[in-house]
Amino acid sequence: MGFAWNVAEALRFRDESSEAMLWRPRRSLLITRVTGHAGIELLDFYEMQAEREMPAGPLRVFHDWSGLTGYDPAVRDELKRWGKLHTREVAGVHYLVRSKVVAMLISVAALSMGRDLDATTDRTSFMRQVDAAITAR
Repeated sequence: MGFAWNVAEALRFRDESSEAMLWRPRRSLLITRVTGHAGIELLDFYEMQAEREMPAGPLRVFHDWSGLTGYDPAVRDELKRWGKLHTREVAGVHYLVRSKVVAMLISVAALSMGRDLDATTDRTSFMRQVDAAITAR
């Protein structure tokens, strides 16, 4: 059985231009879905939730950003800063995006930051990884 994306079980953030939902299906595992144009407040929501989970052990994170239409420049800069600050607390980050160009940019960012970032446009592959992470022991 696959991950259900049950909205009732998600922590939610919403503003005039975006919505984010965050699930914690097991310890040290976060799954997010973001739609719309992300601002710094949305990123603050994510960072706060991730930092709450970090004491349980290194995080694996799955971001469904296939509904993301854009983001404020400050979001990119803050996400890079925050990611560098929490390198040891994050075991891996996986992204589902709409564009192969965006997937490539995430791969380049991973190389430049020395991080484990994986991006795909293939929903089936992404969901297989999500389901494997949920059932892993």
